[in-house]
Amino acid sequence: MSDNKHYDLIGIGIGLFNLSLAALLSKTPDVKFRFFDRKHRFDWHSEIMFADSEMQTSYMKDLVTAADPTNPFSFMNFLVQKGLFYAFLNTGRQTITRREFEMYCQWVSQNLPEYLSFDSDIESVTYDGSKFILTINGEIFTAQNICIGTGLVPHLPEFAQALEGPEVFHAKSSYLKLLDATNKDVVVVGGGQTGLEIFRNCLQGKWGHPKSLKLIASRQNLEPLDNSPFVNEYFTPSYVKEFLQLDQDQKDPIVKYQKLASDGNTPEYLETLYRDLYQLKHVWGDKRQIEILPYRRVTEMVKIGDRYKMHIHNGFSNQSETTTADTVVLSTGFRVNIPSLIEPLRPMINFDENGRFQMNQDFQVSWNGSENNKIFALNFSRHGHGISEPQTSLMAWRSARIINNLTKKSIFPIDKAVPNFITYI
Repeated sequence: MSDNKHYDLIGIGIGLFNLSLAALLSKTPDVKFRFFDRKHRFDWHSEIMFADSEMQTSYMKDLVTAADPTNPFSFMNFLVQKGLFYAFLNTGRQTITRREFEMYCQWVSQNLPEYLSFDSDIESVTYDGSKFILTINGEIFTAQNICIGTGLVPHLPEFAQALEGPEVFHAKSSYLKLLDATNKDVVVVGGGQTGLEIFRNCLQGKWGHPKSLKLIASRQNLEPLDNSPFVNEYFTPSYVKEFLQLDQDQKDPIVKYQKLASDGNTPEYLETLYRDLYQLKHVWGDKRQIEILPYRRVTEMVKIGDRYKMHIHNGFSNQSETTTADTVVLSTGFRVNIPSLIEPLRPMINFDENGRFQMNQDFQVSWNGSENNKIFALNFSRHGHGISEPQTSLMAWRSARIINNLTKKSIFPIDKAVPNFITYI
């Protein structure tokens, strides 16, 4: 094996989190790395990106700034290089649209061509006792360490799995782009931010004007994101350090309790949707059936002719309900998916009783290989590191932890964060 195909680190997937790692590594001396992805170019949930889709975190929490504000791949430098700095400041915003953040990330990826390989199909990953062996587009590459950053996959509820198609589909699907809602009864399942965005865009006629529109949500209301200062301490290195010390049987209920700190709906978006509904119903007199149905779970769905009958459990009344639809859009979230291509490594990896990676504080997967060969994984440890793990808030800090671990040096000053005002341990 020639040295030009051997790397200190190979990244599997080029999503948002591995892109952060690559951006910081590009300015880290003496680390040879390359990341691969089968996609043609970087994109970030483009299927569910609408004109009104906004970030729920500050643009300062970009790919690199929290670890290295001098890094040229900061959002601020993106604005400067694009000539947008002053115009952006004049917008007076604290948050940006998801499209703007994707544009920034695409700019970063386009400026790292020597480190990022798109159109690259990773066919297999094996281990020979001293190095990882990867087959990529028919070629053999080797690595001392690997980082899995393949992202989450859409969660399709059991009731919909046999019916998936052009009229029953997950929001993150190519079917959404092809949707024609004109004169149809449309049901959106899921009351999180994406579900609301699909509901509102459908209400506004983005895919044609539906005959009726319903939103079914399992939560008891369209509850807002809790981004108050003390709650936001969950998204800090100090909190993660304390959370890591808890037993797993304590962690799982805490993560569940904190759900609205990460998965609530943007308060400003809720206000905008409410105003839309007010104008539509009480000013313009729209007579269509437009309903928001919280605290309900779809228990069964059957196809009758060209329509779908949905059986629903109402948590308020504890009664069963039914509704029918021409089209059902499932905004039912995502799930962790351990990629099948690492299957040869599975016998050596340590999982918990729920089939999740066991990981240390530096996002290193526990396994039985050599200490000189490490498996890092991004967005696989919400159960271990807390609710910040799937979020953008700490991605630069996490990348810095991995690099410090990889190099065995304090490249980034990640331990200098001041303590939080709330002490848990």
